[in-house]
Amino acid sequence: MSYSIACGDNISTQNLIKSESIISTQPFQPTECPVTVHETVCVRADVTIAPKVTVGDIKLYCIGTPVIGMCPGMPTAKCTFTVSQNLCIQVPVTFSAKAIAIPKGIICGIPAVGACPITTFCTHTIGFFRNNSYITNALITAAGGSIILGINRIGLSFTVTTSNAVDILSLNTPSPPAPSLPPFRGQYQNLYAQLLAANLNVLYGATCDFAVTAINAANSFLANSPPGGMMGAPTVQSPLVEFNEGAAAGCPSSCPSE
Repeated sequence: MSYSIACGDNISTQNLIKSESIISTQPFQPTECPVTVHETVCVRADVTIAPKVTVGDIKLYCIGTPVIGMCPGMPTAKCTFTVSQNLCIQVPVTFSAKAIAIPKGIICGIPAVGACPITTFCTHTIGFFRNNSYITNALITAAGGSIILGINRIGLSFTVTTSNAVDILSLNTPSPPAPSLPPFRGQYQNLYAQLLAANLNVLYGATCDFAVTAINAANSFLANSPPGGMMGAPTVQSPLVEFNEGAAAGCPSSCPSE
């Protein structure tokens, strides 16, 4: 599972950036921030159709036998007549456009001594994402507008959007597909919340192999769950909690604000 956030998204907090002095013998290699933009345009072309007539091989045939005397009528220097033919003109046209980017300057910041600050990623709990909905919504939007808890909306999978994320993080995932039969309902509500928080942490940049494995296991569990739920939710939830609280080995630690 991979996630990406467009270069320049301003969704970090004060506690996510730490400065360190680094001495390096490596040459400076600037980092580029690609961005995709678009504009709808109408491309116009003038098509001109000009007449073209090609004369083929001219053949002369004698009609009848020669006669004595002159041809009837008034002789002229040449004979002129008009031949017309209806045509259907098929013109293949391919439209395209060329985009040119012109630099318009740069906005300078404040120079400082030392290397660039290094961003240290850390994890947040469900409470942080619930209480900072503007960060949660920005992450969901950056992910394409939704996050699926589960697989392809099958079983008890649930689709998270900016309109229901706070409910899920408040342990109140709307029904359906939240199980309605005790004791599984509460277990699934916790699983949904921890799985969403884990996805948000990964989108935030805090990721590791342990987190990817835990998220995939939870997604599979939800996709294979029957309508009323089944046993095992706390088992797949436990690694998610460990990751979200910064206690998983080899994974980012908990953010200082937590």
